[in-house]
Amino acid sequence: MKSKKVISLLLAGLLTAGMMSGCGGQAGNDASGGADSKEDTPAETKEEDASAGEDAAGDDAETPADDAVADDDIPAPDPNERYEITYTGYWSDSTYEDGSYCETMLEDALDCDITVVKQEGNDALNVMLASGEMPDCATLSGKTSAWMYEQELVRTIPRNMVEKYCPSLIKNYDENPLLYAQTLNPENDQEFNFLAGVTFQFVGYYLNCDYYRYDWIQNLGIDLGVNVEQVSDRLYVADDGIELSKFIEIIDAFVNQDPDGNGENDTVGVTGQNLTHGQYFSAYGFHSGVNEVDGKAEMYYVLPEYKEFLKGFAELNARGLVDPDIIQGNRQLMWDKVNSGNAGYYIVSTNALQSSWALDRPPLQLLERIPEATILATPGIKPDGGTVQSLVNPSPAYENFFVRADIDDQKLAKILQFVELAWFGGGDKDFHASMIYGEKDVDWKWNDEGTAPVKINNLANGERGTWTFGQLGQDADISGWIADDPLFNAGNKYWTGPDGSWMKFQHPEYKADISNVTDLATINAEVSGDINAYVGEYRTQVFLGQKDLDSTWDEYLAELERLGYSRLMGEYEKLDPLQDIIASYGN
Repeated sequence: MKSKKVISLLLAGLLTAGMMSGCGGQAGNDASGGADSKEDTPAETKEEDASAGEDAAGDDAETPADDAVADDDIPAPDPNERYEITYTGYWSDSTYEDGSYCETMLEDALDCDITVVKQEGNDALNVMLASGEMPDCATLSGKTSAWMYEQELVRTIPRNMVEKYCPSLIKNYDENPLLYAQTLNPENDQEFNFLAGVTFQFVGYYLNCDYYRYDWIQNLGIDLGVNVEQVSDRLYVADDGIELSKFIEIIDAFVNQDPDGNGENDTVGVTGQNLTHGQYFSAYGFHSGVNEVDGKAEMYYVLPEYKEFLKGFAELNARGLVDPDIIQGNRQLMWDKVNSGNAGYYIVSTNALQSSWALDRPPLQLLERIPEATILATPGIKPDGGTVQSLVNPSPAYENFFVRADIDDQKLAKILQFVELAWFGGGDKDFHASMIYGEKDVDWKWNDEGTAPVKINNLANGERGTWTFGQLGQDADISGWIADDPLFNAGNKYWTGPDGSWMKFQHPEYKADISNVTDLATINAEVSGDINAYVGEYRTQVFLGQKDLDSTWDEYLAELERLGYSRLMGEYEKLDPLQDIIASYGN
């Protein structure tokens, strides 16, 4: 049997007394659940270690007052059985250490045995599922709910059980109601087909961003036409996007006016990993993915505005203002151009300001190599007189968590307790942090303000079980802790949501089949490969001047039609706009 830590005698006594009296316990502190929650766990409970989570995720957690099912009628784990839970998910390959610190912490709190089923990548996962060896529960990246049910591998999860045993998850769902639309059974809203984890990193922390060499802009005396604030010694932030005409003026000066003052014609213009960055599209008044055109869904690559983008970038290329290597799709090559001082413009997320992981790329590597460099961050490029359009995830949904088909309700209750503790610490911030960073006061400690963990040991993901169980619980607390970096934090008022001023530029796609109620996934798999290949080929040919845009545009649209464009978009017409779905759940 695996070694166990001693559970607090005081807490154990309280639990025993509660069971003997028949009194229902309280749901755990939800401090980790949402962006507005600031409460911390009382100091005295933090010393109770893993067992502090037991009550928070226990059988007696309160049910919402409007629940149609009496609390006593909701299935509970058999108190006389010690359950074994088999699980696989992130960081569950052959390097996983059986009996890891996080695994043992969960076992102690839940009074159960946990076995991590190891699998090496998608091929091994597919073999495992095909052989009927699915664990009791699993985080399965890339496996849709529809496919899992077609294979009869998984079961539904009663909503009232999730409300009782996973209060922190429900808190996140209530604050982000699109999560319900993504996970509930479309034919029965009292059961979930699966549970989606959460991450707020790509909703309100890591936003699309342009970086410019601001020292070059100052050397050239360019008036940007936006308000610029110096937020740290070498980082400046703009409150709005750069207009397209001003962007072209900047890039022209970067190429032709010796911005670094070395007397050499050795600088390039527009750089990026490819020609499909959303910032480029925003400059011409549209965004990636599905756009709304007069109440109808259209893909970006058929829009008149996309045609203008192709024409505009072909002209910039003909003027020598776009780095010709942009069509290679070589990220490292582009990084090197920026980091070496050869390029003064680059597109990357705001999270590239974080020294915990982004030291090898722009802009941090640039600042490391060139001491005199300063950088300007902007939310994007906008049409003259227009606004920035930046695509953001419609909800914090993150991956799919399934429960095996033959799991009974009593064991399901124990699995849901496991979810509450593994993902959110049952409301205990120490427990929550330990699922990500390891053992408190050994691998991490709280900062002086008590607001964020500070690493003592820089554990790799999966080491000591970190991230293996807690990966799907990246709520506002975890997202904020991960983003906690002095340079990143210097611009928080711009890019840290929901109050960040750049958030007004962030929008989801017009439509998406988030509930899998159409044949969109099937049709998309059939036609999108050919469509995307053709769109990419045509874009490159126009960019390089190998095709005349105006004389071939109608032919281009006709070929898309032949490849199945209307068939694809017909499925979108069956869907409500995402904003309408969000509003309906909010009501």
